This record gives sequence, C-alpha cells and structure tokens, in this order.
Amino acid sequence: MLSALKRLAGNKVENGVSVGGGGATTPGHQTMSQNLQRKFARGVQYNMKIIIKGDRNTGKTCLFHRLQGKKFIQEYIPTDEIQVASIQWSYKTTDDVVKVEVWDVVDKGKKRAPLEGLKMAAGEEVIAPALDAEFLDVYKGTNGVILIMDITKNWTFDYVQRELSKIPEHIPVLVLGNHCDMSHHRTVVNDVIIYYIESVQRPVGSAQIRYTEASMSNGFGLKYLHKFFGLPFLQLQRQTLLSQLERNSSETKLTLQELDLYQQGPDSDYDK
Repeated sequence: MLSALKRLAGNKVENGVSVGGGGATTPGHQTMSQNLQRKFARGVQYNMKIIIKGDRNTGKTCLFHRLQGKKFIQEYIPTDEIQVASIQWSYKTTDDVVKVEVWDVVDKGKKRAPLEGLKMAAGEEVIAPALDAEFLDVYKGTNGVILIMDITKNWTFDYVQRELSKIPEHIPVLVLGNHCDMSHHRTVVNDVIIYYIESVQRPVGSAQIRYTEASMSNGFGLKYLHKFFGLPFLQLQRQTLLSQLERNSSETKLTLQELDLYQQGPDSDYDK
C-alpha cells in the first residue's frame, strides 16, 4: 500500500522531460533549454492538480497520454487504478514555473491480490485496496476537473450529469466531448450538452463550467484544453497572492509591536 502511494507522489522532471504515470520515459540525450534552466533556477512557484474523470472507455487514459506528449494508442486497455504524471505548462508568456500534476482517475479499481504474510485476527487474508476514487478523495487539493464523455454514447453524458453535482463549486470544470472525429455516429447533440451545462445552478462567484469537443486520435481540442488550464491557474495564483497579502499584513502588525516594545525598553534610552 505504501509503495503504491509513493508511486502517486513519486513523479519528477528529469532533463526537462516529465516522468510519471507508469509510461516509458524518453531516453537521455535531451538537454534543458537555457530558458527552462532560468525558470527552474527560480524553483516551482505553483503546484496545480488537474484530474480527469469519466465513464469507462471514454478516452481518459488517451487524454492522460496526450497531455504528456505521447502518441495515440488505438487499442483499449482498461486502467486498473489511478495514474499520476507531472507535465510542464506555463501561463502565456510568464516566467512562473507551474508544475501540473495530472490524475487519470479510476472510479472503481481492480481488486488486488492478498498481501503476503498479513492476516486479520480471524485468520482472513488482508487485501490492499485499489488506488481508486472509492479509496481516495480525488477532489481534495484539486484545482481543475476535466469530465470526459463520448459523444457517440448516451450513457457517458449521464455520467457527466451525475458527477457534476459532486464536484466542489470552487473548482473549474471542463466537460470534454471526445470522438468528435466520429460525429457521423453522434448520439448526444452538442446543443443538449451546452443547454444542460448552462442550466447547472452554481452559487454566484463559483468557478465556471465550460464545454468543448475533442478528438484524441488527431489531437483536436488539446490547444483549447491547455488554454483552459489558465482558469485553475489564475484561481490558484489569486489564492496564493491573497495568502501572501494576509501574511504581509500580519508581519506588518508584528513589526509595529516590536518597534513599540523597543522604544519602551532601555535600549532606546540614550541616557541609559
């Protein structure tokens, strides 16, 4: 179990190449550009978490791979548990270093084999829980959600409608209609999706819910998705700046108190 959790936290960036999520790494002859070296010398300013959710066989893992710059894989292979990878992203032309942690979320993972040598008091074998959304609160610390659906399968839109109500209102959401390259098989009309999203009641001041369509097979829609990352980033930046202002205000009060105390003490009396 501990090793599995370490896998979630163990992604890193080597030589300017993102590593993580169980995929193969790019072999070594890539050097970090001077621009990246300058940015990374300042350290990571922001850590942003984006999760991908959706019904089975909608293209979650394809999107997960696409965001890492990997090729499209035609064959469908069910994902057994949550995968995590770190990718490089920057907001427009800023020098801020943003580490984006992308989670390919599985709602119910595949059961694991019993842990060797561990048994309960009643003699039953201990089975490690799968790393899935039933075991982990995936929305904790999340800055943005991508809800992916398949425009050729009605039930994947039903999933989106059920899941939207579970997402905390402060988190920006992008509903992504995958397989737009197969629009001749479309069963979920674009206008119906947009109408539903616009009808979702969120309190004033809540984060936005957006909709766009994409195709993982040819990469259409990925540019929009990268622009969408700006919403959770700006929200994260705002929270960080407000926190810094709060800390600045508190430090200012403390400094004023220290000055008052010093003036009342013997060290500020010239005669003494």
